[in-house]
Amino acid sequence: MASAAMWACGAGRDAVADSGLSAGLDTGLDGRVVEDAGIDAAADMGGDGGTGGSPATDADQPEDTTCTGAPGDGTETLLDLGYDPPPGVAGALATLDVVRCRGAAPRPLALLVHGGSWVGGDKANFRSAAPDFIPWWLKRGYVVAAVNFRLASPMGGPREVGPMDQVRDIAHALAWLNDHADLYGIDPQQTIAVGYSSGAHLVALLGADGRYLSEVGLPEQHITATVSLDVHAYDVPFALGLMVGSVVQDNIPLIEHLFGDTEAEQREASPIAYMDGYVARALLVSVQPSPSEPGTHGYIVSQAATHYADALIAAGHVAVTHHDSDESHASLAIGFGADGDGVTESVGRFLDALR
Repeated sequence: MASAAMWACGAGRDAVADSGLSAGLDTGLDGRVVEDAGIDAAADMGGDGGTGGSPATDADQPEDTTCTGAPGDGTETLLDLGYDPPPGVAGALATLDVVRCRGAAPRPLALLVHGGSWVGGDKANFRSAAPDFIPWWLKRGYVVAAVNFRLASPMGGPREVGPMDQVRDIAHALAWLNDHADLYGIDPQQTIAVGYSSGAHLVALLGADGRYLSEVGLPEQHITATVSLDVHAYDVPFALGLMVGSVVQDNIPLIEHLFGDTEAEQREASPIAYMDGYVARALLVSVQPSPSEPGTHGYIVSQAATHYADALIAAGHVAVTHHDSDESHASLAIGFGADGDGVTESVGRFLDALR
C-alpha cells in the first residue's frame, strides 16, 4: 500500500503535506460512523437538485468490470495533456491526465482535483499513491480526468495566486475537456467534480459560484454534482473559528494568508456565500475520530460539513454528509475504491441517488 507521505507529496512539484488542516492528526480510532445524512433527499430531488439544470447522472450502463485500469484491459491513459489556461497565465502547470475505456460509448466525466493545502500537491498522486481511486471510477462507467493547476503562493511573500485563481484554472481545464469531448469519449452533459483535502474546497467553490464556468462559456449546470473529501473551508470565517485553540491552530496564519485577513475576503472564496441560483448537488465527506470533541480534526471537518450542508438544504439545494471515524485524512484517499471501504460505499450511494 502507498504511504501517507507519498500521497502528501507532489510528484515533480513542491512536496508539502496537507497541513492546512490535517498534518500529524492520524491518531487513535473510536470507530464511530455517522451515515449519509440527507441521502434520501438527494434521491427525492431527482435530476435538478431543486434548482433546475443538468440531467441526472452516474453512468446508466451497468458497472464495467472489464475496464479497471490494469494493463491490457482496454484502459487508455493519456498523461500531461495541455489545456488552455486563463489569459495572461503561463501554461506550465496547465496539464491534465485522461483515463478512459478505449472504444466505449460517451461516458460521464469524473474530474479529480488534488489536495496539498492549496500550495502543493499534484494530479499524479491519484495514480501513484491511491491505487484504486481511478479504477473505481472507471468501473462505475466514467471517463476520469485529473487536473493540475497553479499552486497558491506560499507564506513568506505576497499572495500572487490564491484559491480563486486555482478554481479559475480548473474551470478552464473543464472547458478544454468539453471542447474535446468527442475525442476522449466524454458525455459533456454529465460531470462530477471530485476533490480531496484542499481540492475538496476548490470543487465545492466551482460547484457553487457560477462565475467561473460562465467565464469559460459553460453553464453553471455543467457540473452535476461535487464530491468533497475532507476539508473545512466551505465557510472560511466559520472554519477559522473552529480552529482557534484546536490541534490545527498553528495553521491559522496559512489560511489567513491564502484567503485574506478580513471576513469579506474570506467569504468571497467560501462556497457558502453562493446560495442563490444553481448549486451542484454536494456530498461532503469528513473523517477521523472524535467528531463530537471540540478541537480535534474530526470535530472541525464534521462541524464544517454539517454547517455547509444545513445552509445548502435551507436554500433548497441537495447536500449529503458522511463522517467516518475509522479513516484518517491520508487513508481516506489511499484506500478509496478498495472493497469494503466505507467512504467509497458512501460515494457510490450518492451517485446512485443521482440517477
